[in-house]
Amino acid sequence: MLKNIVLFITMCLLSFCSKGQEIDTTFIYTYPNASWLTSYLSTSAVNMTTEDKTFEPNYPMKVGVGLGIRNTMINFLVGTKIVSLKDKTYGKTSSTDFQIHRYGRKFVTDIYFQRYKGFFAMDGRDINLFPEMKINQMGLEQTYLFNHTQFSLKAAFERSERQLQSAGSFLLGTNLYWHRLRDFEGAEGNLVQNLDNLQIGAQGGYVYSWVLDQHWLITAYTTIGFNIGNDLENFKKFHFKIYPTVLARTVASYTKDDWSFSYGMMINNKMNFFETKKDYTVTNITLQLSVTKQINFSFSKLGSG
Repeated sequence: MLKNIVLFITMCLLSFCSKGQEIDTTFIYTYPNASWLTSYLSTSAVNMTTEDKTFEPNYPMKVGVGLGIRNTMINFLVGTKIVSLKDKTYGKTSSTDFQIHRYGRKFVTDIYFQRYKGFFAMDGRDINLFPEMKINQMGLEQTYLFNHTQFSLKAAFERSERQLQSAGSFLLGTNLYWHRLRDFEGAEGNLVQNLDNLQIGAQGGYVYSWVLDQHWLITAYTTIGFNIGNDLENFKKFHFKIYPTVLARTVASYTKDDWSFSYGMMINNKMNFFETKKDYTVTNITLQLSVTKQINFSFSKLGSG
């Protein structure tokens, strides 16, 4: 099984190296600039919802910058936490939230590594704190875009191209996820659930970009899928359960000349089951406000200088 997982990850990472395929230039405009700079404000959090409660972290606002260089694998954002969005009465959360979202010509690749400790849950107006509760998540999703000649993922989510006419595409992909839940108190306050869950599956959906005028672009992206999986011991014995999955991305952007302003949201929802067969969902929610400027920086210029 480990060999198959490694092969799956390797095939996904190889798609990073895919260079520009032919496009319909009446639908997609590629900037002549070699690179782009991005500055952003964002929030990201992992929530867990059971039948009667939602457990949330006291997550921070982040600020950061990024650089992308065309026809290379260089496209990254780095940021730092600046302030928690709720006060101390909601507890303290320590977190590591590392995400890669690669928007290629034909593929979307998403990689997650998230660790959260410290949650709260509302009970009417009362705030219940769970300072020792931990949720860890690692995941990899690879999704194929069928109409890659007329629809641009880069225009919608990266702002390194422009969508000239409204267009859409069907999506089909596969994913691999591992979840770990530690020190979770059940509804009675005396039940502790420690779970490790591995899932693998497939998803399909549709993405569409509306070009409202020469400046405004709105994009909606949705996939729905089913995974098979279980806790690690049962997974090794090929005892599987079926889990539904939903992923949604939306972004609205305004572009003028070589500047772009955008607001985006991504919701990634995965279902799991306790040993008692009651279900719970782990949801990753990311919001981001960003400004992107096309520039003419390139490493070849540095070398020639």
